[in-house]
Amino acid sequence: MPKSTFYNLNIEKREKIEKAIRNEFGKKSFSKASISNIIEEANIPRGSFYQYFEDKEDAIKYVISNFIEVEKRQMKKILEENNGDIFETAIGIYKYIVDKNSDDQEIILCKNILQTMKDENINVFEEIRLEKNNTNSKSLINTTNLNVKNDEDIKYIMKIISVVVRAETIEVMSQRKSKEQGLEELKAQIKLLQEGLRDGP
Repeated sequence: MPKSTFYNLNIEKREKIEKAIRNEFGKKSFSKASISNIIEEANIPRGSFYQYFEDKEDAIKYVISNFIEVEKRQMKKILEENNGDIFETAIGIYKYIVDKNSDDQEIILCKNILQTMKDENINVFEEIRLEKNNTNSKSLINTTNLNVKNDEDIKYIMKIISVVVRAETIEVMSQRKSKEQGLEELKAQIKLLQEGLRDGP
């Protein structure tokens, strides 16, 4: 994550640097992203970049962490709208991500971030669950109709759903399938999960 010197910058300069990182990661994968391009767009010396970040990975992780925070807030909202139904929430978060990222650069950025989350095994559902436990507030997830025995079971369910949603979203972002096809395939997979996880007939 950024060093304290980055947070000491005025908001305008921080946003300019973040935009440059986003633009670079929105054009190229992590391995191909270039610090030279970032500092050129941000109009800062190379030395300043290293005063703000340890390296390229540190800068990219900053953008990803901001993305995750936005997704977590949106997922909580969708969970509340669906009365804690994690299956409907999975479909809702898919629609949100796919619809939100409409231009080409945003699509590539989102795809690269999702791919990195997959590689790093980052599970937004699980992070929300942990946040709720840590604050001792009532869980947003409705377990009434889930065949779960304990918190560990919920953790595994959320991990499976997160993987399914991410995989379908990456497929659409990579233009290997249409939004509609991705949604239908996601619904089919969610249905299988529901039938295997719902408690009772």
